[in-house]
Amino acid sequence: MQVRRYTTSELTLRFWAALLLLLTFSTIFIAYVYAEKRIDAANEQRVFSLKVIGELRQSSDDLSRMARSYIATGEYRYKNHFDEIIAIRNGQAARPINYHQVYWDLVDDDNQRPRPAGSRIALLDLAKNAGFTSTELAALQQAKIQSDALALNEIKAMQLLERPEIDPVQKAKNKEQALLAVFDQNYNTGKKAIMQPVATVYSLVDERTADEVEDAMFYALTMRILFILSGLLLFYALWDIKRVHNSILGASVSHLYEQIKAMGRGEVLQSTELRKAKPGSIMSWLGATQLRLNSSIQERQSLIHRLQQKEQYQRTLIDSIPFVVWLKDIHGRYLEVNRKFAEEFPGKDINDLTGKTDAQLFDAQRALSHVVHDKQVLSSGQPQLIQTQRKVGVEQHWFETYKAPVLVEGEYVGTVGLSRDITLEHTAANKLRLSASVFTHAREGIMITDPLGVMIDVNQAFTEITGYSAKQAIGCTPRLLQSEHQDEQSFNALWQSLQQQGFWSGELWSRKASGEDYFQSLTLSAVLDDKGQLQHYVGLFSDITNQYQQQQYLEKIALYDGLTGLSNRSALTQQLQSLLKKTSADQLLAIAYLDLDGFKEINDRHGHETGDQFLIALSERLQAQLTKDELLARIGGDEFVVLLPQLSDKKAGMQKIQQLLDVVAKPVKIDEWMLSVSASIGLTFYPQADTTEAEQLIRQADHAMYQAKQDGKNRCHVFDTDYARSLRGHQETILDIRQALAQKQFRLFYQPKVNMHTGEVIGAEALIRWLHPQKGMVAPALFLPAIEQHSLGVELGYWVIEEALRQLAEWQRQGMTIPVSVNISAYHLQQLDFVNRLQLLLHFYSDVPASLLQLEILETSALNDLTHVQAVMQACIRSGVSFALDDFGTGYSSLTYLKRLPAKVLKIDQSFVRDMLVDPDDLAILKGIIVLANEFKREIVAEGVETTEHGELLLQLGCTHAQGYGIARPMPAEQFMPWKKAWLLPDVWAKACIGGAATISGTDKALTADSKYRAI
Repeated sequence: MQVRRYTTSELTLRFWAALLLLLTFSTIFIAYVYAEKRIDAANEQRVFSLKVIGELRQSSDDLSRMARSYIATGEYRYKNHFDEIIAIRNGQAARPINYHQVYWDLVDDDNQRPRPAGSRIALLDLAKNAGFTSTELAALQQAKIQSDALALNEIKAMQLLERPEIDPVQKAKNKEQALLAVFDQNYNTGKKAIMQPVATVYSLVDERTADEVEDAMFYALTMRILFILSGLLLFYALWDIKRVHNSILGASVSHLYEQIKAMGRGEVLQSTELRKAKPGSIMSWLGATQLRLNSSIQERQSLIHRLQQKEQYQRTLIDSIPFVVWLKDIHGRYLEVNRKFAEEFPGKDINDLTGKTDAQLFDAQRALSHVVHDKQVLSSGQPQLIQTQRKVGVEQHWFETYKAPVLVEGEYVGTVGLSRDITLEHTAANKLRLSASVFTHAREGIMITDPLGVMIDVNQAFTEITGYSAKQAIGCTPRLLQSEHQDEQSFNALWQSLQQQGFWSGELWSRKASGEDYFQSLTLSAVLDDKGQLQHYVGLFSDITNQYQQQQYLEKIALYDGLTGLSNRSALTQQLQSLLKKTSADQLLAIAYLDLDGFKEINDRHGHETGDQFLIALSERLQAQLTKDELLARIGGDEFVVLLPQLSDKKAGMQKIQQLLDVVAKPVKIDEWMLSVSASIGLTFYPQADTTEAEQLIRQADHAMYQAKQDGKNRCHVFDTDYARSLRGHQETILDIRQALAQKQFRLFYQPKVNMHTGEVIGAEALIRWLHPQKGMVAPALFLPAIEQHSLGVELGYWVIEEALRQLAEWQRQGMTIPVSVNISAYHLQQLDFVNRLQLLLHFYSDVPASLLQLEILETSALNDLTHVQAVMQACIRSGVSFALDDFGTGYSSLTYLKRLPAKVLKIDQSFVRDMLVDPDDLAILKGIIVLANEFKREIVAEGVETTEHGELLLQLGCTHAQGYGIARPMPAEQFMPWKKAWLLPDVWAKACIGGAATISGTDKALTADSKYRAI
């Protein structure tokens, strides 16, 4: 029997036929599922339609039962049920879900539904939506009309029962008639008129829906039969595909797969397998193919052996080359690399590197460089020599790479390359070029001499600085540049240091070719060979004349008074320290502190310019009375200090001081004015029994000068050292304070300032406290007086300012921004560097606006130089800082301070505020201060407000801003924000009349307090 041979096209045709059957099978399955759902839908429609008909019948029965129950019992819940049934049927109320299961007799008195309500829809509309036919709807509507008519009779019967009757007999008759209306023959006839159409509709719907269900079931049966038939056909089509497929393969798929795997392993098919294979099948073709491959494999193995021998020779050759060698194909893959190449990749051998690209072996930048160079070599067809730089470990190395194209049968197939490390050669060449470049282009002058000091080479900068050309300088010694300003001894010391140490660096004067002297910075070094023998001297120098002159100028303005040219306090301190070291036990040093009496009147009457000219003339006259060893210094305003060294005794010093008093007392002519003053001089001598420093001696003379003023001026007072020793306890206090400042024992407390009318917190005053480790809290009055005129007081003052700025910055970060005022002593304010130090602090805390810082000057302080203080305050105000006059009305010269000092706030001393309710004098002073502040356009802050009565009277006087224990005591910074949030304004302050107690008539301005606050 001949075996039929199938082709792949026949297999494809069968496959498409099977696919078509699968689609048909799927379509019939979908239709079958639809038919089943159609049966369910028809059944649901049947049930729903019957429910709608049943609701009409049930609602009619419910209405009758509710009406009869209401008439019989008189309970209104039955009438309410009656009305609700009508409303649900007419679509006026929501229909409960599963309404057909609701039994109205079980609904409780509070009319709660047993189930949630559905939508609002009339019964007839529900029937329309249910798909009733027109005949069915007409019959159903007729039943609805009859039911509505019967319901109307029921309503009338219930209304008869509800008639208001006084006579019980008549009321009973009404009830009897109402019962008769719902039980008589007419009522029963109306019921039949409802039920007959309902029965007709029920029959029609039942017949129609039953037919629809039968039709759906027949359609589903048809689809089920078609589904089974199509499934059988699909199964046959798949079996036929498998039969044809096996015929084409000639074996099963698994068997064919195993034979292919064996062929891949080089195994030969058995002859029995070939005989079993059907002719023309894939299995038979596979056997013939393997026979041909066996012959090819033998030839290939012979060729591989010969190639392996050649590869071994090639590998031995390239591995013996001491450079990095590689061969790449045209796509950049490494075909061959030598061992030197592989050394760059620890842990990898040559086999790991071949077949890789530059991108797989190197970083992106190096790989890109290699690819670019390869393309350049291939495109040009010419070899290239490339120098590159890269890190090897932590050091930079230079490499030289030779690349050439590989040409095979007239076509470029890749590149070959060699690379070697040339770091040593490159470094040597660079050093030579760098040395030449530095020598030529350096901005410093360079000269090279032989061991005898003769110049053998100079650079261009040497010529530019000195004016000597290389031709003029070479062959000469550096003495060519020697200046007369530099002595021979300095040169000898220079060469001695150079010969002994091999190095010298310093500054000295030299002379240019033009004869002009210049100041230079010079460095000389000895250059030795490998054996330590001197070869050359190298000198580097630069012209620093401008820097030297600038330094001299800065030293001058730092050490000399700008007006008179005399030494200032810094220079005085330096000179005095020098004299203290030189003064022997048999010599005396006198320090005289001189302050002019009446100089302020010259300034006030003739102006500051005249006052300055007077100071210049007087300083020249005083200077003329002194010898070259004696020193006159101006340390501020009209204050001078005279140093008188090498005195034989105190009497000689007193005689010199008397001469100075006489000189000062002589009139001085300035323009057309003859001006005269006197002087108060404080005098102290050195050495003393106790060790004394320069600043302490100046302070001693300063204290003595104040005593001279108190004794009547125009005289000299000698400092009493015995009395000073009795103040040793004072010095111990200063030491304790200094130690407390270093150990951070000081704290700032903050007392709020408020607007007593609005309740707004307008600021706070920073008050220093000493938390002593043994004594506890130390009040400021117990330690501040000890350092009032001491440099430690200045240091503590700067600490207070910086701490206040730090706290302001912290509050800003926490969301609170308020001004803070800081007390500043007169001595601190009059320091020459006060403005600079303050500006540095403001710059350091640049996040804090300078306007939040206010400096309070104690009005009780004596400001010696109002002009200087005024200038300091103006400079601070320009930086944004404001000022306040503290304790106003208690000081030296209140009106002068008010006129001359640019303070925008006056703080009324608490001594006036505290007793203003009982002391008419304090009240009068308080009124006067308020008038002055208004006239001078100053703000007012009252201190010492301890009660609400104090605040109420202040508000009536026109003062709204205050601080005191009646508002809040000073508190630590961390308590301030909680206090601010909890602060409540007293009602009496909020309701007070601002300035209501002030009366002004003409030019006479008087303030009078309310009678209940008037001082007695």
